[in-house]
Amino acid sequence: MIPFFFSFLYFLKISFIDILDIFLVAIILFQVYRLVYNTAALNIFYGIIATFVFWKIVEAYKMKLLSIVISIFFKGGFLALIILFQPEIRKFLLIVGSRIFLKKFILSIFGKLEKSRFSVKTETIDSVVRSCAILSGDKTGVLIVIQLYQDIKEFIQNGDEMDAKVNSPILESIFYKNSPLHDGAVIIIGNKIVRTRAILPVSYNKEIPSRLGLRHRAAIGLSEKTDSICLVISEETGYISYIKDQKRTVITNINNLKMKLEKDLL
Repeated sequence: MIPFFFSFLYFLKISFIDILDIFLVAIILFQVYRLVYNTAALNIFYGIIATFVFWKIVEAYKMKLLSIVISIFFKGGFLALIILFQPEIRKFLLIVGSRIFLKKFILSIFGKLEKSRFSVKTETIDSVVRSCAILSGDKTGVLIVIQLYQDIKEFIQNGDEMDAKVNSPILESIFYKNSPLHDGAVIIIGNKIVRTRAILPVSYNKEIPSRLGLRHRAAIGLSEKTDSICLVISEETGYISYIKDQKRTVITNINNLKMKLEKDLL
């Protein structure tokens, strides 16, 4: 039985290049799937894969006429697919062109690397947590973005530039309801507030609960494009949402917020 198995492998003549080829195709398909997951394009992606598999089956059984028809569909529909998947293709190219792509790839294979590109002090985290606790108690609407590896400047629109050390009094005064700066997001890089009243890209994910407002959709929208951390406080409930990598976690205890920030930033 074993000699037959090895003779079968020899017949297949699988080389290292073949294994590498399969591995790279699997990575590309997985990344494309991640980009279209929870979007209307997901069903189209499934349709393309199913049609391609069907095409190869047709070719294997030498059904020439049907094979020609399907091949014309793939060749002629290439431009249409580019137009159809334009947002997903743009997002994919942004990820590949990002300076952190290689670092993330190595991280997924060989384990953990350095968490944050900027040095974040414990007192910065304490200030953010303290401010969130106070603003949550007052049911003040809040949207705070903390940059990690990826530069988020290209995804931020408008806003006012600022160069201030992160501390509780400043954050509380920014989000005070009568403050001219309370609308939009506060952007934190390292230990400094660098922008206020920033406008973020809004997510159109259909699975986002309808009860969540524009702040949550903006935070999820940015998390779809970057690795940043977004903190949202609801005006209606005062709940704190921790949003990262398109995942929303409701903070039920303020100490949990501190632990999550320390885990991702220190």
